[in-house]
Amino acid sequence: MTSTPVTLLSFRSGQASDRPFSSSITQGQLALGFGAADPGLYFLDSANSVRKVGGSQYSATAPNSTPQGQVGNSVGELWADTAVNNYLRVWNGAAWIKVGAGFADNAGNAQTADTALSADECLGKIATTFTGALPPVGVAGSAAFNTATGAFYMSNGAAWVLI
Repeated sequence: MTSTPVTLLSFRSGQASDRPFSSSITQGQLALGFGAADPGLYFLDSANSVRKVGGSQYSATAPNSTPQGQVGNSVGELWADTAVNNYLRVWNGAAWIKVGAGFADNAGNAQTADTALSADECLGKIATTFTGALPPVGVAGSAAFNTATGAFYMSNGAAWVLI
């Protein structure tokens, strides 16, 4: 990495959802938004896209839904959607996409969805508990446990297999 000595100049704003415009900052320059509703650190990347660095927003409304500055969100930005089942969503550049919510979408079958914490706990796949009918088949390695019967199932990618 080559570097050039520069004087650091940063922008800052305390208004909610006040993101910098790409024309307002130069590549690598920092801008700080400290409004409590949507805080974050922003910079302009080498493709002239404003990127957000910071925690995910935890609310019923998406980040930057009522922008004071730049409209839109950063690719990879996270949002914990409290209005819809507390889904974790990620911005893909065009829309908010649910992360790991496959089983929880079928509310009649799924009661909880937990991600394993380590490689020896379900290999990081999504596990779910249910009563009644099995949830839709998950990706290979997904697990489901019927709390009423004590039956444990693993997905082979095409069907649930009773273990």
